Amino acid sequence: MKLPQDIANLLAVTIRDVIWYRDKVDSFLAGCGVPKAVMIEVEDLRRVKTPTIKVVHYVLEELDRRGDEGWAVARKILTDMHYWKDVHSVEPDRKAKAVASLKELQKAYQQYKAQQAFQEQQQRHELRMHEERQDRVAMSHLDHPKLQGFRDEFDQIWVMGNPRERGDRFEDLMNRIFEYFSEASKGSFRRVGEQIDGQFYFDKHWYLVEVRWRQEKASAADISVLRDRAKSAYGGDTRALFISFNGFSEECLQSLSGTSDERVILMDGVDLRDVLNCDIGFDVLLAEKQAEIVRTKQPFISARDILSRRRGQA
Repeated sequence: MKLPQDIANLLAVTIRDVIWYRDKVDSFLAGCGVPKAVMIEVEDLRRVKTPTIKVVHYVLEELDRRGDEGWAVARKILTDMHYWKDVHSVEPDRKAKAVASLKELQKAYQQYKAQQAFQEQQQRHELRMHEERQDRVAMSHLDHPKLQGFRDEFDQIWVMGNPRERGDRFEDLMNRIFEYFSEASKGSFRRVGEQIDGQFYFDKHWYLVEVRWRQEKASAADISVLRDRAKSAYGGDTRALFISFNGFSEECLQSLSGTSDERVILMDGVDLRDVLNCDIGFDVLLAEKQAEIVRTKQPFISARDILSRRRGQA
């Protein structure tokens, strides 16, 4: 690992302002475990009157080149400065500046630690989701940056003001999510003048997909159009997934309840957010929703209800 540049900058400034004297700075660095070979280079830099800030940056760069061993030393330098208590010995004319620098470093350090903790928690979510998916199908390798990219792009799309542009971007994002989570994905395609938003393969079935981001909730008529396409699809028992970001009308859910041949699975924006947060895999959620249709003949169960049910069974 490597310290972020903003933290490294604040650390170098704080070491200069708080410790100040070059011999004391060098003793501090050596006491934190900076290798002797690096300290010899520091001595050479001191001979040509290199400023302390540049010396600290040089040390941090050298530590970064040494991998995990260097990272342990860099972390100790940061930690020791964060918890520095000996400000009473700073000369009065420099004390205010030293205290201000130390407070800035401490504030940034806490934000950095919180960010690290959040990223570690997020990766634990992703790992747990991935392990659950491994029990189901052959799938893509776990890719933390790609999953984070899905979340970042969704947040960007959320604030877009142009509905057409937002819809196109959302459709493209969903097709890449299908590609990551399903056994096979064909992306968008057009047939007989009709736009089908996506197509993917899951649990021995091809799924046709319609993705909709509109103000109004989806109606029974909307679902019926996609169902008819799936029923008339060439090549076997094709199913369908309808994603309506703002959900489904009561009339829609009531009309679909109790049907024995339903092949359209419903998802809303909250479901999608739970998938992007890696609370549940897209493919796992799809399977749970399909099972709910079989069990209860109810057209919709939310990801939140599924997760709540799991917690109650744990």
